[in-house]
Amino acid sequence: MVIESDEHVRELMRGKLEAAGISVSAERPHGIAAQQAIQEMRPEVIFISIEQPIQRAMQVVDFARAQSPASMIVAYSSAWSPTLERRLMQSGVNDFLHGKITRQQMKNIAERARRMTRRTYAPVPDAEHRGRIVSVIGQKGGIGKTTTSTNLAAAIASEGSKTVLLIDLDTRFGDVAVMMDVKPDYTVSEVARDSTYLDRDAFRSVLLRHDSGAFVLPAPRDYRSWLNCSTEQLQEMVRFAAGMFDMVILDTPGTYNDVVGAATEIADRVVVVTSTDLTSLKNTSLLIEHLELKGRKEAEVLVTLVHGHDVDGAPSKADVEFAVSHAVNHEVPFDRNVRKASQLGIPVVLYTPRTPAALAFGRLAGDLAGFAYAPAEADPVRGRFFRVFGSRKAAASRGSREGVAV
Repeated sequence: MVIESDEHVRELMRGKLEAAGISVSAERPHGIAAQQAIQEMRPEVIFISIEQPIQRAMQVVDFARAQSPASMIVAYSSAWSPTLERRLMQSGVNDFLHGKITRQQMKNIAERARRMTRRTYAPVPDAEHRGRIVSVIGQKGGIGKTTTSTNLAAAIASEGSKTVLLIDLDTRFGDVAVMMDVKPDYTVSEVARDSTYLDRDAFRSVLLRHDSGAFVLPAPRDYRSWLNCSTEQLQEMVRFAAGMFDMVILDTPGTYNDVVGAATEIADRVVVVTSTDLTSLKNTSLLIEHLELKGRKEAEVLVTLVHGHDVDGAPSKADVEFAVSHAVNHEVPFDRNVRKASQLGIPVVLYTPRTPAALAFGRLAGDLAGFAYAPAEADPVRGRFFRVFGSRKAAASRGSREGVAV
């Protein structure tokens, strides 16, 4: 369904969609007619124009998400602003196109729409339904733990069959927001402390949505914000989140503390990140032994060896397995693109999806989420924007200056 009050633009949009392989079953202007059609038809994909008056368009977005929770909602506009994007993400849109809409973007949306037949956006009403909780832990700083967490979230979300939330539980230096290029408004500690956020609409309103489709709840910037937040409150929040998302990924501190213990206690699977550094191997061995003593089954622990440096003579995979007394389930090779992507605030699975490290992170994501990972084709326009401007927001700013072209 296309919801657009300008008849000429509506005709152009229909042509673009049909060229991308999306069949347009209905076209409506904003207002009551659009709402009635949504309620009657429950379309798989809804394209909604976001132009002045904005409130009129937002009423349609909110109605569509409430009445048809399984639909893919794509908002499009001639302009971009951070306020508008945040409002749309809070309303649950799956994509926001602004400025010039490219053919590649339409093809990507068409592919995601086909995957949506296997995906449920909103929580399943069944109280017993719970998504899978994955804790990413590693007992040394600088070994790639947060890089692993962000790439897992991006890879799972972009595959399209699972909803995913990434929660930053790093009580010292939470870097998820920086590495995902999102600006925190609400953080873990304030959400966990306030039980009023344990409401689906309220909880969703505080989350940030990454370009990949993953949702993010960042850590506070000031460690003192954690002082009045108990591990019981954190666990309650994570369990609540697992009722809303298929996958909840927990990024944790680089030193074992109560938060790491709480995160591993409620996790369905634990990703233990290690490097070839001797101190990292020693700490990983002790960590795996601790998990075994706590009754964690071996199959629930995935040891992931991340090669952060290209060093000759580094321990081999077999050496690492001997040192930690556990199989290395996944190995991420050294790849300079990882550092480049991190500096731009883009997970490498999106920046260079077919490079060795990106493929390794993708296979780990598929192992955790239960799908065969196939890297998406990079959007050449989007990739060019990222490389030239270095951030999603700068790219959006440029797009808005180019004007609308549907």
